[in-house]
Amino acid sequence: MSLRRIFVVARLTGVELARRRVALGLLTALPLAFYGSQVSRGSDAVITGGVAMAFSIAGASIFVALTARPVDPRLILAGYHPFELLLGRLLLLELLGILVTGCFSVIMVFGSSPAHPWALAAGVALVALTSVPFGLAVGGVSPHELEGVLVMIGVVGVQLTLYSTDLAAKFLPFWGGQRLLDHSVNQVPASAAVPANIAYAATLFAIATYVMTRRAPAVGGARRHSRAVLTAAAARAVRSTRLRTGGQGFEPR
Repeated sequence: MSLRRIFVVARLTGVELARRRVALGLLTALPLAFYGSQVSRGSDAVITGGVAMAFSIAGASIFVALTARPVDPRLILAGYHPFELLLGRLLLLELLGILVTGCFSVIMVFGSSPAHPWALAAGVALVALTSVPFGLAVGGVSPHELEGVLVMIGVVGVQLTLYSTDLAAKFLPFWGGQRLLDHSVNQVPASAAVPANIAYAATLFAIATYVMTRRAPAVGGARRHSRAVLTAAAARAVRSTRLRTGGQGFEPR
């Protein structure tokens, strides 16, 4: 594993995201719209806005994963390991998540004045932490952007409809962040939030790694297939030459 290659992939990911400035702007505005629509109804708007922030980071991660898919085989042929490709994208997207987390946290702390502002910031950070591997995993298994975005909308949408105290909410990847956000305004126990969120993030990243690694051997298989075709063509050429030369072929000197 090479740090230089990881940084190269991170830089290329940043260039690709820069080309999608409008889409990123809309994805960032969406959770702000969720928060703004709920802020007059009480402090629970913090939970809605914090969980909805997954739309921004997970959406960007899905776009990155699907856009890079046609390029990945060439990078692997050039010597990049699938794990290096994923780490480079993870690095850049988590940095984006930190930036968005800071902006969202400041807006919601001043807009809602939660009892525990640091718990709010930690909850938003946990949502961002999990959103990147979630988006990379969904992008890895989805055939097109539409399917990936629909999966994201379904998972985040269901998480938004549930309370953090509901049993079903614990089986969704953003429960840890949701629980900390709930703790920031309602002071519910949140001791399991961080371990649960880290476990979900690690599992999702492992899925993304597995999917990319499984796809990589097809590239090697294609190379072996190409060599087999060339070998068969050479054999046919030798047989043709022997027929033209009366079966003697070429004799080494």
